[in-house]
Amino acid sequence: MQFPLESIHPQARKAGEAALCAARQGSDLYWVMHDRLFSSTGEWSGKGDAVDVFKRYASEIGLNTAAFNSCLDSGEAAADMQAQIQFAAAHGAGSVPYFLVNDWPVSGAQDISAFKSAIDKALAGQHPPPTPTPLPEGVTWLDPNPTRPGYTYGGDAYRGQGSAPVVVFQFVNFASAENRKVVVEVWPELEKKYVEAGQVRLVIKHLPPADAATAVLASQAAECAGRLDAFWDMYDLLFQKQDEWSKASDPAAVLKQYAAQLKLDGAAFASCMDKGETRAKVEEDIDIGAQNGFPAAPVFFVFKGNEGGYAETDKLPAVIAEFAGQ
Repeated sequence: MQFPLESIHPQARKAGEAALCAARQGSDLYWVMHDRLFSSTGEWSGKGDAVDVFKRYASEIGLNTAAFNSCLDSGEAAADMQAQIQFAAAHGAGSVPYFLVNDWPVSGAQDISAFKSAIDKALAGQHPPPTPTPLPEGVTWLDPNPTRPGYTYGGDAYRGQGSAPVVVFQFVNFASAENRKVVVEVWPELEKKYVEAGQVRLVIKHLPPADAATAVLASQAAECAGRLDAFWDMYDLLFQKQDEWSKASDPAAVLKQYAAQLKLDGAAFASCMDKGETRAKVEEDIDIGAQNGFPAAPVFFVFKGNEGGYAETDKLPAVIAEFAGQ
């Protein structure tokens, strides 16, 4: 399916039409043109008018050039192109690359494990969670969800008062030594001074490296604990015992031991972990980081109303103080 991002790649739409025009001469020829376009993007991307380049490719790969040129010049494939763009957008594409494995999305530059996970779930007959129902009038995904205390409408765990004027987003990696240092050494004072005082609400999203299986598993464990009303207990324990679970030969077993230590429903926690019930949520957060080019966790954003943005870790206390009016 075609999904050119014309705002940053003005030639991409015509390149997609070139592939579709090639396909009119045989489905196998679509792939020949597809491969040629990707192998030579440096030649046509950024060119003011790349149509002549695409016509040369058609000749070089043995297409009927008269038919190809007519198709490309007349815009014969433009309607198909637009239909595919609309299909992609309707199925969640906002950037590329974007894949659908049946109805499981794989977004961004993912490694093979992300595709394997999606394929395994599709083969098992599983489906993603349904599209969220529309929000009540006047609320946003960031607002506290009264039907799930301690979580936003967007499904992110938070602590602090829902009415706090300052919101701090933290993208976490439980396996990061730097993230642990911030949580253990820097955040407690900020928690006492601002969160407990009702001035700041801390919202958590996940940002382990997509290819760091153990770190991803830890984020899943925190979310599974959250289903049992113990997100923050697991959050604290994961950072406290980072050296233990992150270096374990069987991290899943260690994480299940933590659930027992926290007196959670062991069967429910194990089922959540074994079935990967929270993996989609973690991957969604990772995708946000990948699509926006975030640095490695910890990553903080501080907002008050519509004002705010990224805050460097070493400046976090000063930024929060400024937004809190202190």
